[in-house]
Amino acid sequence: MRARARGVVLAVAVALAMAGLAGCAGAGGKISPDSDDMYPVKIGYTSPGAGYSDLYVAADYGIFAKHGLKAQLVRLNGSSQLVAGLASGTVEIGVGVTQDSAAAILKGANLKFVAMSEPHYNLEMWAHPSITSVRGLKGKKVAITSPGSESDFGLTDLLRSNGMTRDDVTVVFVKSVPAEVSALGSNAVSAILTQPPQGTQTREKGAVRLAELSNMDFPLGSYTVQSRFLDVNREVVKRFVAAEGDALQYLRSHEADTESSIQKYTGVTDPALAKYAYDFFLNVWARTPVVDTKLIEQAFREAAANAHTTPPPDVTKYIDSTLTDNP
Repeated sequence: MRARARGVVLAVAVALAMAGLAGCAGAGGKISPDSDDMYPVKIGYTSPGAGYSDLYVAADYGIFAKHGLKAQLVRLNGSSQLVAGLASGTVEIGVGVTQDSAAAILKGANLKFVAMSEPHYNLEMWAHPSITSVRGLKGKKVAITSPGSESDFGLTDLLRSNGMTRDDVTVVFVKSVPAEVSALGSNAVSAILTQPPQGTQTREKGAVRLAELSNMDFPLGSYTVQSRFLDVNREVVKRFVAAEGDALQYLRSHEADTESSIQKYTGVTDPALAKYAYDFFLNVWARTPVVDTKLIEQAFREAAANAHTTPPPDVTKYIDSTLTDNP
């Protein structure tokens, strides 16, 4: 069921991407600096959670500007839109679930992984107080955002780690994190799986935390570009990777600034929730933007299994590791 639903979404995304490649001559074109000698670049991310605080602080505290980038953050409606957004030029650099990009590559998309910010799941499960364990969800409804999303993968892995399968629960796709929170608050579902701080606010209405997945490896925050964009805008991408490295360090040394950005971009007004999210993500954020080859291999294995095909024997050709000075 999981593979079939996600396969439909990915097929649509790749079809849109291929159409974008054919119909948008500007996508992947050369970026020139503006009158202030700044390179304008659109960076896509796929949810409003605290996981993308690397982007938030880079935009808010001059890190992009320090590296000569005039960055525009563009929030997409899920990881399945990332490939299409890159192909159409809606965004030029994008971050999302690595398996979705790997699946697109297997279907012919010409993409490169250039940085990684989150090598672990960034999810928590919050549930109705009557549910005291993950196994207690058997026969219950669980809300997640969409097929192919991180929560889609995470639910399967969480259930598996507790001796269960997707058939043991009823999955409800609700498209957005606020919709997840609303569904749990109205008792339309028994549990939700999302990143803090949005899901965390359900504790104010009595919800309990059943699980957190930050100790589980998952190729999540992978930054991707079109290969042809990288070819003609290598300096722009190199500047972005340098800025990303600075942002990942900034997060760890500027807690108050990061929590302020979390509140700004997630819409959560309670400082305690921003603090909660910050502490949680310290176990999730990478320390450097280096792409982990083993996690990319993991993504291709799962994408290939879902597509009933064979993963590539060498994934390094889809990674540009020369954009950073880190080993």
